[in-house]
Amino acid sequence: MGKNYIDQNLNEIRSEFKLTDYWVYLNAGDQMIPGNYWLKAARDFYNFVEYGRMEDIPNADIATHPFLTTAWDESITRGARFINADKDEVTNAYRPSIVANLIMYNMLEWKAGDNIVVNDLSYPSFLYIAQDISKRYGVELRFVKHVNGEILMEDLEAQVDGNTRLVIVDRTTAFCGFTFNMKEVCKIAHAHGALVLDDAIQAFGAIDIDVKDDDVDMMVTGAYKWQCGPEGAGLFYIKKELIEKIDPRFRNYIWAQVPGPIPFGVENHDNMAHWDYPPVNTANKFSQDITIGPSLFGWVATLKFYEKIGIKNVEERIKRLGTYAIERLQEIGCTVTSPTDPAKRHGLITYTSGSYEKDTAFFASCAAPGRCMKPIKISLRNLGGVGNLRVCTHFFNTEEEIDYLIEHQKRML
Repeated sequence: MGKNYIDQNLNEIRSEFKLTDYWVYLNAGDQMIPGNYWLKAARDFYNFVEYGRMEDIPNADIATHPFLTTAWDESITRGARFINADKDEVTNAYRPSIVANLIMYNMLEWKAGDNIVVNDLSYPSFLYIAQDISKRYGVELRFVKHVNGEILMEDLEAQVDGNTRLVIVDRTTAFCGFTFNMKEVCKIAHAHGALVLDDAIQAFGAIDIDVKDDDVDMMVTGAYKWQCGPEGAGLFYIKKELIEKIDPRFRNYIWAQVPGPIPFGVENHDNMAHWDYPPVNTANKFSQDITIGPSLFGWVATLKFYEKIGIKNVEERIKRLGTYAIERLQEIGCTVTSPTDPAKRHGLITYTSGSYEKDTAFFASCAAPGRCMKPIKISLRNLGGVGNLRVCTHFFNTEEEIDYLIEHQKRML
C-alpha cells in the first residue's frame, strides 16, 4: 500500500480548518467546522454579486440564479464522479429529509397492503415521514431490530417480501456507527422487487461510495457533516432507469424539456404554449432548486478539495483513527457500543463508561475540561440501548487528540 497523502500533508490540511487550533474537534457526525476552501468560495460568490456579475440577459452570468450557472453543472459532474454515477443521475439537494419528503410523497405511489422496511438504528427524519405514509395510505411499517448495535442481514431479509415497496437504511447509522453492506441490502430488496433508499449523510465523505457496484436505487446526502462542506448543499442520486419510470407529482419549470434556451426573451412568449413540455429526463427532473449561490460555490470547492486529498486516503485514515480510539477506550475500561470490525464502521464511535449519569457529566465537562485546556467537541447520543457518548475521528484528527480525550475521560471515571 502506498503512503497516505493526508499523513504526508497533515499540517497543511489541518490549516484549512482554523478551529482545530482552538478545539479538539471530534464531532463531524453532528456538523463540521468550516473549511477555508469553501469559505473563500462562498465569499467569492458575494464578491461577484457586489461587482454586479449576476445579469441574465443575454446570458446567465457568474452569480445569476444558482441553477443557471456553470457552478451547478460543475457540482453535478464532480458529485457524480465522486460516487461513480453518471452525471444525468445526480442533482443538487439541500439535506436528506427534504429529498425524502419528495420521494415518499411525490415520486412513489402507495396502496393499502404495501410495506416499508425500516430499522431501529435509523435517524428519525425518514421514519417520521414513513410513519405518516403508513397512517395516510394504510402501508405497513416493518421494523428490524438491531442485535448489539448491528442490523443482521438475515433479520432484514426476513422482513422483505413481494409487498415491500421500499427498504430504508442509513448507510452509516448516526447513533452507533454501524455501516451497512449496501450491496447485500440491495440484493435482498431487489430479489423481491423493492427499492432501496440510502441515507448516506453519515457516510458520504468518510468512506468510498460506489453506487453502481452497490446497485443502490436512490441515495441522498448533505455536505455539512463528514463531507466537510457548507450547509445548504448536497446531492440526490437516482438510478437512470428509475428516472425514466417515475413521473413525480412535482413540477419545476426550470427543468422543463423546452427546446433551446429559456424562452423569456423570444417574440410572443406564451406562458402556456412555450412551456407545454415534459420534464427533462435526468435527475434534475427531481430538482427542487433549494441550493443557494454561496453554498453551491462552496460545494464545488469542497468536491475539489476531496479530489485533491483522495477519498480512499480519507477512508483509510478515518478507520485507522477509529481503531485507535476503540483500543484506547477499551484500555481505560469503557464499553464500545459501535461495531469494532472496520468493515462494519468507519470513524463514528459510540461508547459508555457504564453509567448514564457519568456519561452525561463527562459530556458536560468537555465544554470546559480544565483551566487553560482546549474544549473537546463530541456528541451525546443514545438509541435503542446503544450509544451515550459519540466520538467522530475524521481525516484531520490525530492520535494526540484522541489521547487528550482519553486522559480527560480517565479522570472522570
